[in-house]
Order: sequence, then structure tokens, then C-alpha cells
Amino acid sequence: MRGAGVVVPVLVSLLTAAVPAAADRPGVVVDSDRSASWRGWVVQDDPRVRDVPECRPVGCDRADVAVRLPARLRDRPGGVELAIRAVGATPDDSLGFAVYQGGRRVALADAQIGTSRSVWLPKTTARYTVYVFQNPFVPELASRTVRYEGLVENEDSRAEPEPRDLLPDLEALPQRFATFDTPPPFFGDAAEPGSSCFRSEVEERDARLCLRFGQAMANTGDGPVDVRYRTPAGQRPDEVPGAQRVHRSDGTFTDVPSVGAMHYHAIHSHYHFEDFSVSELWAVDADGRPTGTSPAATGKKNGFCMADTELAWWDRKGNAPQTYPAPRCLDPEPDSPPGVDAFKNGIARGWADEYWWALPDQMIEVSGLADGTYALVTRVDPVNRLRELDEGDNCVRVPITLTGLAAGAPVATLGSPAVPCD
Repeated sequence: MRGAGVVVPVLVSLLTAAVPAAADRPGVVVDSDRSASWRGWVVQDDPRVRDVPECRPVGCDRADVAVRLPARLRDRPGGVELAIRAVGATPDDSLGFAVYQGGRRVALADAQIGTSRSVWLPKTTARYTVYVFQNPFVPELASRTVRYEGLVENEDSRAEPEPRDLLPDLEALPQRFATFDTPPPFFGDAAEPGSSCFRSEVEERDARLCLRFGQAMANTGDGPVDVRYRTPAGQRPDEVPGAQRVHRSDGTFTDVPSVGAMHYHAIHSHYHFEDFSVSELWAVDADGRPTGTSPAATGKKNGFCMADTELAWWDRKGNAPQTYPAPRCLDPEPDSPPGVDAFKNGIARGWADEYWWALPDQMIEVSGLADGTYALVTRVDPVNRLRELDEGDNCVRVPITLTGLAAGAPVATLGSPAVPCD
């Protein structure tokens, strides 16, 4: 680790080492209900670690983690959360980590998309070695150096006196970025030079000027958003029935078919849970409130292949370990029954999923609009296919100013504040 210093002085001892030898590797100790953290970075051409498979093809950062919880915490159900998140990384950067104990790998977080990774370790007193490595979905686009933060904390599982449904609560998060830039090619789809619209958007929606933005949704409920579906092995029908798996506090679950059909998206090369979100542009009054009876422009009701890409509850009690890593939703589960490809996608408690601005259909066609300030309104689960704890936080609006539309030099500027929809 090439650390930035002591973050939790009582619990964490961070030692900077040019060569992480066994005697002077940095150490992180969790011995109370407070979290401990560290910082580091991974460089592609760092020395390889021959005895660690994850560190043979690429350089690794390395840290020791010690669990020394008192008996009052060890005896509670739960685990020790070990998590990392990339800092200042591009969307093409991705980190993973492997946890070793006594030369044996005991945990692996190898998602290839998103900023965050996490696992839960036992609460037993133990020492581990953590190897953080670069693990991008498209290696040639990754940065040479990626910085990250690491976190270790005790997590207690909540005791339930009576079995109950652990429902999710989807929360629409405000857009962080909007643009008229040309998106890079994606799965065989591409935009013409200088255009902000993919070929598929031009062909399917007659798009000419595309306002592009990401969409992010967090799960702040009691349990995961969990969608399941199956296909015959090796086959990809256009539609297959889907179901929401509602988990219960006693470890059982019920599959609810209200999500409808899952649709195969040829451009994305995977199935989508349809109608997961929709965004609209509304004219606004002097106070920034939407006016009129209909939006000025509407995006497509987008389908998502949901995943845990961002730990929304970083350094906060109650989040689940990473359960739906990306891009796992593209492929069937390894334990699928014979003759069946079983798929799942979802968002674990305390996690969020963001669909990047440069993905197909992350846009609103605005060629007919005038320059001005609008409200960008985004709703998650707009037709209520999912059972949730609270429907009141499913919509958010944020001011956005569009200029240069008619002049051929369009610019989008997000404003503030972002507020829940009325």
C-alpha cells in the first residue's frame, strides 16, 4: 500500500512501504464496533506476486488485516465487512481484491464494472492478507494507476422476533453528469462522428440530438431487489417470464411474478427488466417547478440489468455484502440446473446501480426544444412492478440548462438542488 496516512488513529496502523515485505506490510486492525480504513493505489506494471494467481498478470497492492473483536461482538450474528472503492477512477477502471489466510484464498471480489467491492469475513479472531488488483471489463481502456480506499468494520445481522418480508426500497438518485458528447462504441452499436446519438437510437427513435445522462438507483430498504428468470440452456428467446424474489428474515423466500416478461436486448446482448426507469424534461416556472400537463420531451422507459456497482452506504452500518456483481447479470448462474440457464440480477441493501451516460438509450431526444432551463425528472419502477417498502422516494428532479441547441453547439449544465418529485 502507498498510503495517505492514518485514517482511524486508534484502530489503524498504516506503514508506507516501497516494497511490501512480510515484516513491514501495512496493517489494519478492527477490534471494536468502529470501522478501520486505509488508502492505497494499484499500478499495472507493479512487480508480480508469483504465489498469488490474481497478481500474476498485473501488479497488486497489499495490506494485512487483523480481526480482534471482543466477545460481545463476536457472539452476535453477522460478519466483518471488507470493502474497497475506487477514487477518481474513470468508468473503464475496475478493481478487485482477493483475501488470503495462511496461503489459502478465503474470499474473492472480482466484479469488473463499478466503483465498489465487498465481502464478509467471519467474526473469528484471524489475520488476513488482502491483494487489490486491477480487473477492468475492457483492459485496454483502463488507467495505468487507480487509487482506492479500503474499509473494515463489524456488521451485525439484525435479530427478528417474527419472520417477515425483507422488502427493498428503490430510491432515484440525481444525475451527476449530462452531455451532448459522442458516446464510444458499445457491443457493436456506435454513433456517427460528432453525433450524440447511437445508430440504434437513430433507427429506432428517429433521434437527431441526444441529451445523454446517467441514471442511478439505490436500494435503501430491508432486503435486496432480486429479479429471477430462466431460459432453456443455450437459448435466448425474445421474452421469458420473470419474478421478484422476496426474501424473508427466516431465510426463506417467495417468488412474485409481478415483474412481467424479461426482454432480450440485442444491442446489449442480455435480458432487461423492462420499465425500470424513465426520464423526462419538463418546462419550469420561476421557482424551478415543473409546469404544464405533459413533459417537453420524454426518454425511453429503460430496462436495467441490475447490479451492485456502488456502495451507497460506505462506512455505514446495515449494508449487505456485494451480492449482484457486474457484469454477472449477462451470464447464467454457475449452479444452474441441468438443461436450464438460470439468471438473476438485483441491488443489495445499501448498494446502488448506475447506468453510464454512454450506454444506448441513456438519452432524451431534444432537437425540437428551445434553449432554457428545464427539470430533468427521473422515476424508478414507474409502473410499480416491484414490491417495495416505500414508493415515495422513487422520483427525483434536478434543474438542467440547455444552450446552443439551434446553433449546433449544444451544452447541458446540471444545476441544484435536486429534490424529490411532488
